[in-house]
Amino acid sequence: MNYKLRIKDWKIIAAVAAIILIGWIGFVLFQPSSGFSKEIIIKEGQGVYEIGDILLKENIIANKFVFVAYVLLTGNEKNLKAGRYIFKPGDNLLTVVHLIASGLAESEDILVTIPEGFNIWEIDQKFNQVGLIGKGGISRNFIHKEGHLFPDTYRFKKGTNPEGIVSKMEENYFKKGGTRSDEVIIIASLLEKEAKTKEDMELVAGIIYKRLKLGIPLQVDASVSYGWCLRNFEISVYPLRSRLSEASRNIGYCDVAQAPLALEIKIDGPYNTYIRLGLPPGAISNPGLIALGAALNPRSSDYLYYLSTRDGNQIIYSKTASEHSANRNKYLGI
Repeated sequence: MNYKLRIKDWKIIAAVAAIILIGWIGFVLFQPSSGFSKEIIIKEGQGVYEIGDILLKENIIANKFVFVAYVLLTGNEKNLKAGRYIFKPGDNLLTVVHLIASGLAESEDILVTIPEGFNIWEIDQKFNQVGLIGKGGISRNFIHKEGHLFPDTYRFKKGTNPEGIVSKMEENYFKKGGTRSDEVIIIASLLEKEAKTKEDMELVAGIIYKRLKLGIPLQVDASVSYGWCLRNFEISVYPLRSRLSEASRNIGYCDVAQAPLALEIKIDGPYNTYIRLGLPPGAISNPGLIALGAALNPRSSDYLYYLSTRDGNQIIYSKTASEHSANRNKYLGI
């Protein structure tokens, strides 16, 4: 009789112990982490036990045994992925395992946003600023890609070379529906520098096409400024003849805003749209979809001239040369 009681007692004790153990495991599984965000690095090749040590040391988990047991029981021991993880206050052990097994590490990629109308020197400067390329890594070698480097927000991995950057941007240009027509690309690149709104771009595009048809010089200041930069951007071919400073030659950058426009319009060159008829030989910026659409769908009007106010917030249109001259005096003081 006493023997049977002892067996029964042991069963009760075992059952209670099991309940307590399960309850404790459940408590540990759902116990929130410390009240501070913690960042840890899990390296390639680190296993469940080593990862458990790291998590325990940083107070992200309360018990290494439960962590290891849970990972093994859920079959995730081979799913734990390397990376930089940030755990927030309140994350419990289940959340921690889910994040690591799913590889939801913080991205090490670099985000770069290229605005519409950036030229290749501005693009080069942007990528250099975020540490992806050396100075001049794009502008020195890919000037012929001007117009095809689509303005967008890009995600690049550290170590991506200039070729990879240019390739992705050009691929995106065609993916987004960019045209292969040189004429349209050049006109769209002019529109990016001459107008801001869709309506103005369409009107200016109509004026450009009308002037081309009538054989009238386009007289686009932005094209002249670009030609100045391009002529002086002789880093690799004629460095001693470049008018740019030594620092500018070394960094592979030219600021078109620094062009001496009043002097430059008097110097003949392929981008001087005051002296030469027709379009410049290449794009002067990298247009976005609105400018490309305007170049493809110009708006007809009676206008033949236009100018931007000094603050650049408004375009003034004119039908005749005398009206345009009056507007230049009124709005620009010239």
